[in-house]
Amino acid sequence: MNDRQATGSPVTDPPPADLLTVSDLHVDYAGRPAVRGVSLSLRRGEILGLVGESGSGKSTLCSAITGVLPAGARVRAAGLRFDGRELTELPPEDMRRIRASRIGVVPQRPMTSLSPSTPVLRQMRWYHDGHDLADLLAQVGLRAVLDRPRDHPHRFSGGQLQRLLIVLAALARQPDLLIADEPTTTLDATVQAQVLRLLLDLRDRLGPAILYVTHDLAVVAQICDRVGVMYAGRLVESGPVSQIFTAPRHPYTRALLAALPARTERGRRLGAMPGHTVAEVTLSRERGARAGSAGCAFAPRCPVVLARCHEEEPTPITMGTDVVRCHRAGETPEAEEDA
Repeated sequence: MNDRQATGSPVTDPPPADLLTVSDLHVDYAGRPAVRGVSLSLRRGEILGLVGESGSGKSTLCSAITGVLPAGARVRAAGLRFDGRELTELPPEDMRRIRASRIGVVPQRPMTSLSPSTPVLRQMRWYHDGHDLADLLAQVGLRAVLDRPRDHPHRFSGGQLQRLLIVLAALARQPDLLIADEPTTTLDATVQAQVLRLLLDLRDRLGPAILYVTHDLAVVAQICDRVGVMYAGRLVESGPVSQIFTAPRHPYTRALLAALPARTERGRRLGAMPGHTVAEVTLSRERGARAGSAGCAFAPRCPVVLARCHEEEPTPITMGTDVVRCHRAGETPEAEEDA
């Protein structure tokens, strides 16, 4: 008798273990916080979008995961585990091996990511790791690169270079985790769509987890399974894309969504967030912390701020599939506005 017959209920496989788990991660530069208490997880085959303004800590978080923070950066974490291994405890040589084979990075500036003084085809042959280079290039529609052995990077478009970098980071190495740090920022809309389709195809064929960093919420809606929203080094809200886009709980998330053209009626101005940039708010917060008052980093810009928001930093609250860091997380937007 099998387990299903014995119990009278269907037997289900256990949920897959997380490939990457970040627990209470802090990163400081010369005593100034860049990432503050971030916790997230990522499973194989899943795409997690990481969004937020410039200066919110997205790229620093990625650098901490890959172990390429600049000298002087200070990292603290309750855990930074990749496929069961604690990355913060690995010697530098072991970390280099993981970066070389199991974690791939697609950078945001393809025009400056390859050596400008070496032909592109020669660089591709350096790093293709024994695979059939013609086949790899054909998969991204660039087999013609083989006919241009003397062309340097400046002879290629940004979209072509970005696809070549995806060949190196994803196809040649076939990593378990692919970190795409704003890979379409410098590309036009048509080429951006091509790169996004390529990333989705890679996920479907090879099954890596993808951490996709972007400013563009419209891109997140197209390709991501879950989304994390960062502000001033904190992860202020995270959850499934459907949840975040239909019922966001953090005022910052709602402000970002209100600025999307697709959510704005014709003839009306796009939503604009009041107050100062993240960098200015962070500096002001540091001064407040030294004076003994920290509070919520978003309080100076929040339209539904409470008195306690200026004095007490909110802790993460789990609400269904969503995790939100806000004193008013359990209230509806209407209740917040009426309060």
